[in-house]
Amino acid sequence: MSWLESSFRHDLGSFRLDVSLSMEREIAVLFGPSGAGKSQTLRLLAGLSRPAQGTFLLDGRDLSALPPGKRRIGLVFQDPALFPHLSVIENAAYGLKGDGRLEQARRWLAMVGLDGFGERLPHQLSGGQRQRVALARALAPEPDLLLLDEPFSALDGPLRRTLRRELKKLHAATGTPLLYVTHQIEDVCALGDRVFFMNDGSVAASLPVAKLWENHAVEAAWRSMGWGTLLTGDVRDFQGGIELVWERGRLLLPPSTKERGQARAFIAPHEVKILYPHLPVDPQLAENVLTGTVVETIQMGSTTRVDLAACGLTWQAEFSREAYASLSLREGETVRFAVRPRSVSLLKPRPEEVVCCDEIHRSRP
Repeated sequence: MSWLESSFRHDLGSFRLDVSLSMEREIAVLFGPSGAGKSQTLRLLAGLSRPAQGTFLLDGRDLSALPPGKRRIGLVFQDPALFPHLSVIENAAYGLKGDGRLEQARRWLAMVGLDGFGERLPHQLSGGQRQRVALARALAPEPDLLLLDEPFSALDGPLRRTLRRELKKLHAATGTPLLYVTHQIEDVCALGDRVFFMNDGSVAASLPVAKLWENHAVEAAWRSMGWGTLLTGDVRDFQGGIELVWERGRLLLPPSTKERGQARAFIAPHEVKILYPHLPVDPQLAENVLTGTVVETIQMGSTTRVDLAACGLTWQAEFSREAYASLSLREGETVRFAVRPRSVSLLKPRPEEVVCCDEIHRSRP
């Protein structure tokens, strides 16, 4: 039996969650677009919501009828939700009982790099420090599973990468299994032992992250999820810059790109920017401008998804319904669109690590 075995159904209005997943004492990443049901899945696992039907087994214990406080599951959100009137150590100790609670909280603050910060108040901390306090608070009761709902997505790129590395070290030191929700592919590459591809309320595919580099596996996973643009090409130097070239197109990459040779790249739909035909192009977008044809436009609640055919590929763009209200995006229309160099995520494993990839994607401004 796996460390976590869960299978459940839950209706949220017209949206249905139908999820089955199992994981060992590892770092698993729940990856997919916004609205796929990732956060609701964590809420159900933590006991914050009750499914219409389902089973939850953690280390052989049946959690189905247990309230959140009895499940031994920690939860960290994007908003650290610290108590503003409590000191750092009191925040970290919140929920602990017994005479040794403050000492236990102090130990975990040291583990997350906040030794000596115990008497400060939350407003005296940076965003990254506040998130470290939330992490210490979740780990202090020594849970059997830690759930993380995009905890670092609001932080800038360098800090986000630092905290990801620290989270991996914490996992190695404690052995606490982690289930990490994200819509950013670099989190999958940098953190995961296993990835669950989630879309439209269900897990579309699951595989070890190491197998992402096997052509048949990654193509099947992305096809089952039906989200984003995946392409294979060669990374090479070109006129003082670096580009990714495939049979029918090319994309400029960030100057910091170190890889050369064959690589696979992923572009998330929200990074594909449709351009108005008669307006100047933003300098940040001007380096990779492509021309394509609208294949399909799909309304998904407050979001619109457009599939575009260009350069031998199908590209997906997602944006709020109001964003391009004045622009014709009917099937067959010709449109220009752009992809910023920093929005191209190269998926290429480092030879010295079994499960990882170099992080070329940079944070959005």
